[in-house]
Amino acid sequence: MRKILVLMLCALAMASCNNNRGKVTVKSDDGKTTATVDLSSAEKSTTEMQNKAEELKKLAPFTVDQLKTLLPEELAGIKRTNYNASTAMGIAAGDAEYRKDDNTVIRISVFDCAGETGAAYYSATYWMKMNMQSESDNGYTKTVDFMNAKAVESYDKSSNKYTLVFLANDRVLVSIEGENVPLDDLKDAAKSLNVKVS
Repeated sequence: MRKILVLMLCALAMASCNNNRGKVTVKSDDGKTTATVDLSSAEKSTTEMQNKAEELKKLAPFTVDQLKTLLPEELAGIKRTNYNASTAMGIAAGDAEYRKDDNTVIRISVFDCAGETGAAYYSATYWMKMNMQSESDNGYTKTVDFMNAKAVESYDKSSNKYTLVFLANDRVLVSIEGENVPLDDLKDAAKSLNVKVS
């Protein structure tokens, strides 16, 4: 993952030096990993996400009880095997695991992007991966359309693991990953999550 981020930053730096507004692709030294950034889309997304971050800063982070409601007792027909929810230093986050058997597992992590810390996390974690695509012998990461918005989809071939990261309810950053779970099934599980908190 670090290699991908370094390649993305190199692509952005090259494009800014050349005043390039198209797509920029950078390869790793060994040629096994490539990263592509669409700068015209990235520029528009940057403005939108900066505005969103300012809105998020004004909100109060969720409580532990509110976080717990985002981690259902059952997901995709699998009972929750464990969960954790906590708030500390302005950070409200939780995670849960749904283990069908030794090989089939779904994990979800939720992060409330409200408040100063949450908004900073939203910008650094979600925005950095927008409008980019990377590929290697072991998988890929790319921006996709998901539930009328943008999401980051990744695949790790070595562990047969798909991951989908998206912003839900305009404030909750959700990461859902499935080991030995087909991508369509993982997306269906993500769509079934109720991320509205009263």
